Amino acid sequence: MIRLDQKYLSNINVKETNEILVSLSTFASENNVPIITKEGIRFLNQIISISKSKRILEIGTAIGYSSINMALNNNVEIVTIERNEEMYSIANDNIKIAGLDSKIKIIHNDALEVDELKLGKFDLIFIDAAKAQSIKFFEKFKPLLNSKGIIVTDNLLFHGLVYGEVKERNLKQLVRKIDTFNKFIVTQEDFDTHIYAIGDGMSLSVKRKWLYENSSYTI
Repeated sequence: MIRLDQKYLSNINVKETNEILVSLSTFASENNVPIITKEGIRFLNQIISISKSKRILEIGTAIGYSSINMALNNNVEIVTIERNEEMYSIANDNIKIAGLDSKIKIIHNDALEVDELKLGKFDLIFIDAAKAQSIKFFEKFKPLLNSKGIIVTDNLLFHGLVYGEVKERNLKQLVRKIDTFNKFIVTQEDFDTHIYAIGDGMSLSVKRKWLYENSSYTI
């Protein structure tokens, strides 16, 4: 059931009109491909704009919706990683159709098997892949952040199941792992993190100033 506040905001907020993005969103809906929510991508794009992020790492490409959306709405360079061969192929085609293959580099591999030392540094990391591996993704890629880097993680409420009743055993294990990640991420001393009830639950983790205030970076 849609809450009244969500219905109100859905009616009042500006709708997406870009033909490419509307087409990708429709395809995802018709083919049951999970992509970031409309609220979530707006939030992410505003974070990119406010932080002036220029180089982004995305873990989990799917059909390329979020990376294409970020590239169309911001002056950024994106590296995105997708392990599923079918999704990789679809995303690769979509990126080329959108004319963004010079701005988006897609890697076909399991993110946990990628040599992160070859990727370079990033201003923002967006984690939207296998939920059971979120802690591993966070730990593996956080050293790639620039001095004032940001990590955004999606699907932390998992359709409300993290605070609801789950009976299926396998699903219960996944929900438990998401809950563990949520508790993990808000207690990381090197990041200032808050989880927001935006979309399906999104965390914003910003590197703490004390980590780099005595470094060679200019504040």
